[in-house]
Amino acid sequence: MNALFRPRWLAAIGALLALGGAALYMGSAHANPKPQSQSLMLPSGEQPTTMESFLTSVTKDVDAYWTKQFKDSGLKEPRVSYQWIPDGQSASSACGGAGADAAAYCRADDTIYISESFATNIFDGSLDQQLPGSSQGFGGTYGDFAVAYIVAHEYGHEVQDELGLYDKYGDQLPTMAFELQADCFAGNWANNANQEGRLEDGDVQEALSAALAVGDFDDASPEHHGTPEQREAAWNAGFESGDPQTCDQFLTT
Repeated sequence: MNALFRPRWLAAIGALLALGGAALYMGSAHANPKPQSQSLMLPSGEQPTTMESFLTSVTKDVDAYWTKQFKDSGLKEPRVSYQWIPDGQSASSACGGAGADAAAYCRADDTIYISESFATNIFDGSLDQQLPGSSQGFGGTYGDFAVAYIVAHEYGHEVQDELGLYDKYGDQLPTMAFELQADCFAGNWANNANQEGRLEDGDVQEALSAALAVGDFDDASPEHHGTPEQREAAWNAGFESGDPQTCDQFLTT
C-alpha cells in the first residue's frame, strides 16, 4: 500500500505555500451574500458575511491543516492559488473557461476555481435536481458545510499534485481513483476541525449528503467520479480515521 507521506512519494514539488509564511493568492472583488447560518467555527474567529469571504476563510482553514501535515512530515509547504468567480462573470484558466458552474482545481496553473453562484446554490440546495446523485434521490446539498466539502475536495487535488501523484499514477488509474482520494482528504480536514471542537450538530451530515449528491452512475465514462455510495464512503473513511495514509487505499494499482 502506498503511504502518503513516506519518502518514495516525494516528488519535485515546485513552489512553496501559503498561510504560514508564503503567499496564498486570491482574486475576485464582488460576492453573493452568504446566508446567515454558519456552523463552521474558524480558528481566527472570523465570521464571513459574503460567499466570497466564506470561501476564502474555509480555504485558509483547509490550507492551514495541510501545511501542518506537510511540515510534520518534513515536506515543504504546499502552495496554491485560488479564484472565486463573481455572479454573472467567468474566468479564464489554463484548463479552459470557468463560468457559473465552476468548482475545479486546474493543475496547469495550480489554481482552485469556484463560482460564487455555484457555491450559493450548493448552500441552498437549488442545484439538487441538476446533480447526478441527488437528482436520483441520493443525498442533497444544503448548508455551509456542504460548501466547505467542495472547497476541501478541490484542495485535495492540490495535495495530490504537490505529492506528484498525478505524474506517478495518472496513466495507471482512472479519474475516479483521484476523485475518491480527494474526498477522503476532505474528510481528513473535517476530522481535524471536529477534534478542535469547531463543528456543530449536522455538519457531518451536510458533508455526507453532499458527497452522495455529487456521485454519478456513468461508470463507462473516463470522467466517472464514483457512485454516490463510493463518494460518501471515501469522505467518511477520511473523517473516521483522521489519517491521510488511510486515503492511500484509493490509489492502489
